Amino acid sequence: MLRCRSRPQAQRGTVLFLALIVLVAMMLSGIALFRGVDSGVLTAGNLALQKTAVSQGDRGIEAAGAWLAVNAGTAVLHEDPAEPGYVNTSFYIANAVNDQPAAGQGWLAWWDGYVATHTPAVLAVDPNTGHVVAYLVQRLCSANGASNASGVFCARAPENLSEGGSNLAGAPRFEIPGPVYYRVVARIDGPRNTTAFVQAIVSQ
Repeated sequence: MLRCRSRPQAQRGTVLFLALIVLVAMMLSGIALFRGVDSGVLTAGNLALQKTAVSQGDRGIEAAGAWLAVNAGTAVLHEDPAEPGYVNTSFYIANAVNDQPAAGQGWLAWWDGYVATHTPAVLAVDPNTGHVVAYLVQRLCSANGASNASGVFCARAPENLSEGGSNLAGAPRFEIPGPVYYRVVARIDGPRNTTAFVQAIVSQ
């Protein structure tokens, strides 16, 4: 007696097609993961460079503070270095209460325009990081001259009552003007075209 056997059905490639889809999806996921990690490393590196540059600004602030301390109470602080009879370095500006970026102006554009007439002091390059620090010292006064001179108005700390004077009832109390404020602006240039600005207000 003859028996008929059925032939196996031909494979249609469904499993292979699904496997290819999964493989392509895994490949795209891997590429996306790689790019995400690469972007994260790049961002972290940029943030590290920026923080290092900002920390380098302390060098400029400290140098400016030391210069102000050396010249405290002298006529050196009364005038711009361009005035006749003074030998200051030109990073000091005695009447700079309004010398700041205009509305909508960035610090880089302001600095480039400002240093056209004022030469900043430049510190030695940090041998460990390669950062260059330049700074300006601006007295927050409206004009040249002594801070207590007529017509010179300066931003000051709050006035302090003196300990001396009369103890009689109704006697006037003498007030001592507070110290003048100075604004220090430091620019830091570092590796990979990193540029940062640091500003500090000090009193003298």
